[in-house]
Amino acid sequence: MNKMKYWVGAVLLLICFGGLAATMKKDGPTAFDESVGSWIRGLRTDGLTTFFKALSPLVSTTVFAVLLVAFAALFVFGFKKRLEPLLLIVNLAVAFGLYKGLKSVFERPRPSADALIQATGFSFPSGNALMSASFYGLVAILLVRHWKKRKPGVAWTVAAAGIALIALIGVSRIYLGVHYPSDILAGFAIGGAWMLVCAGVAASRE
Repeated sequence: MNKMKYWVGAVLLLICFGGLAATMKKDGPTAFDESVGSWIRGLRTDGLTTFFKALSPLVSTTVFAVLLVAFAALFVFGFKKRLEPLLLIVNLAVAFGLYKGLKSVFERPRPSADALIQATGFSFPSGNALMSASFYGLVAILLVRHWKKRKPGVAWTVAAAGIALIALIGVSRIYLGVHYPSDILAGFAIGGAWMLVCAGVAASRE
């Protein structure tokens, strides 16, 4: 039953994604997008803008490549695990394909005004949200499962840090004006679902 929670969670997130996709407006923001987006953009200050811009590189190909090597080495040499590094590689590869493919299916244009940075491509779902939920979420879950009995304090810290990082990356894309809130939620939903599938595979091998 403990392992089933991953599959149940993945299915629920896929249902959430389906709902978001069904209600998404291709020609502009929904009422939800307008209200939440306006509120977040209304928080803009010079300090917050600098902070949120600094989060963008965390979902770059270079950073993901470096972190993939670092965490793979940690799991192999530090934790004596063999499956986890392979899961991280597959996780990143499939997540990248998912966001590229889904964007080409929905073809939702990005917000046309108030952007503080340049961003190309379609808007739905957010690639940054999808990739961060998928990769950083999986890393956090794998680390928490390794430390939860021997170092519960470290496990809770990792869990909180992972959730905070993923949430901040999502908020940053709305704040910077390059995504609608529904893009972010859709990215979290599909990325989180894929992350739970990977975590479920890891749990099934224990």
